[in-house]
Amino acid sequence: MNLKEFMKKPSLNKRRFLLVFFITMITACLPLFTVNCIQGHDIQYHLLRIEALKVGIQNGLPFLRVNMLFFGGAGYASSMFYPDFLLYIPALLRAAGFEINSTFHIFIALCIAASFFTCYFSVKEITNDQLPAMIAAVIYILTQYHLDDVYVRCAVGEITAFIFIPLVIAGLHDLALREFKKPWLLGIGMAGVLLCHTLSTVFCLVLCVVAFIFALPRIMRKPEILIKLVITAVICMVITSFYWLPMIEQMQSTVFKYTKSEFDVAFEALLFKDVFADAWPGIGIAPFIFLLPAFFISHKEKLIRFADACTVAGIGAVLCTTRFFPWKRFANILKSIQFPWRLFIMATALLSVSGAIYCWKYVKEASEERKEINNSRYYGIALMLVLGIMVVSAVNVIGRTEIEYYSYSGDYYDYEPFTETVIAGEWLPDTVEVRDSIGKHVGEAYTDSNTLSVTRDRNTLTVVDLSGTEKYVDVPFTFYLGYAATDENGDQLKVDGTGKNGRVRVYPDGATSVHVYYAGTALQHMADILSAVTLAGLVIYMIINFRKKFIRQK
Repeated sequence: MNLKEFMKKPSLNKRRFLLVFFITMITACLPLFTVNCIQGHDIQYHLLRIEALKVGIQNGLPFLRVNMLFFGGAGYASSMFYPDFLLYIPALLRAAGFEINSTFHIFIALCIAASFFTCYFSVKEITNDQLPAMIAAVIYILTQYHLDDVYVRCAVGEITAFIFIPLVIAGLHDLALREFKKPWLLGIGMAGVLLCHTLSTVFCLVLCVVAFIFALPRIMRKPEILIKLVITAVICMVITSFYWLPMIEQMQSTVFKYTKSEFDVAFEALLFKDVFADAWPGIGIAPFIFLLPAFFISHKEKLIRFADACTVAGIGAVLCTTRFFPWKRFANILKSIQFPWRLFIMATALLSVSGAIYCWKYVKEASEERKEINNSRYYGIALMLVLGIMVVSAVNVIGRTEIEYYSYSGDYYDYEPFTETVIAGEWLPDTVEVRDSIGKHVGEAYTDSNTLSVTRDRNTLTVVDLSGTEKYVDVPFTFYLGYAATDENGDQLKVDGTGKNGRVRVYPDGATSVHVYYAGTALQHMADILSAVTLAGLVIYMIINFRKKFIRQK
């Protein structure tokens, strides 16, 4: 059916889908209908990331790993350690002239819509039915933790990871029950999560390992499943190597602030009652309501047992947010998680999937008991009940968050102090002693005997009028592996990170001027090429496969 026919006479299922999608989106996006920008805990850091990417795009350096806007031009390797995969969408909007406030709201709305579609698609892949897919998408989007992630925390990493986690669950279902016929589900899911949020990737990896252990007997009986799984894992790792390889290289080369963190992860663990409280942080009671039909249905089908596994895993994730889990015992190992309640992201996805399957199965069995030939009426009633419960829950969550707003001007980040909002600054080198002074003297370079002015051009700064006798020059760039320097003749000079307060130190070796810039490392360039070649190879493979199928159909 073409678009014209679709618009003229949409089927009942299409009308139902559009109605549910629009009600869910309007409910979830209510606070975005304003000219000002929502103010969550981490909003300024993520806006700064977007602005840094925008500046890079405008300067013809869109993929620079050390973002020069930070700390007034001293730089911060946000893009090295925090994936920017989807942030290029708002960055391109900003480069095209959109305001900061509207850009961020458009981006958040797109993320919410994308999460709805991927959850719908994933559950439809699992069940081959539209009803559980719509129910899961509604629960997923309107659950308390997701809305708090958006409006209380503005946690862009988790907000974008929400898009891909349902694909991971669908991929694990395909692995466990369908002999891994669609490995791309798990591959795209894991690659997407990795390029959105590193901690969510760790949670998904744990889920994958547990699923693999339970599926191992089946996998061993059919080695081709293991082969496909290994190939999928290798492709996923290679295609994302442009992100994780340089990050690991950087972490091995320098000691960063995150290693000295004394964060008390055990202190942040919740009381059990707080899980269900109508307050942040919590997941609320709503997702658990839809688990109740599990007590009234048969659990003989493999699909229902998969839903049971999702329920167990989801409740396990919930319990791990509380003091039932021995966080104090594992504090040193798990302190990078910072907040145990981050695991609610996994619980939200898993319980949305299982709850939707239970509701669908209950409605299906009820209609069959009454010998109803057409169960459309039952489907409609079930869907409206779920939608009603979740809309009421969501409106209550949004109403009690006391959302604040602020209007960011286009030149907001031209003011140097605003470019220092990097939360805890985990990715600053440990050689930085006074964080507040990094951006204070970005126009000055220090030698062993003098202070000189610098000029800047994109990601390059130049120091001139050297006498030729200086032992070193500390330039106003925060050091990360990959900085390079040349003299007036274009010859390479030695650089390291021993400068004052974490600055790049250049050894002029008699030069009268030095040019310092971030050139990257050999491993970074190799990883970029490896990812690009792998992606191109996959695209070519898909085109060839599509042509073969098209020819066979003809």
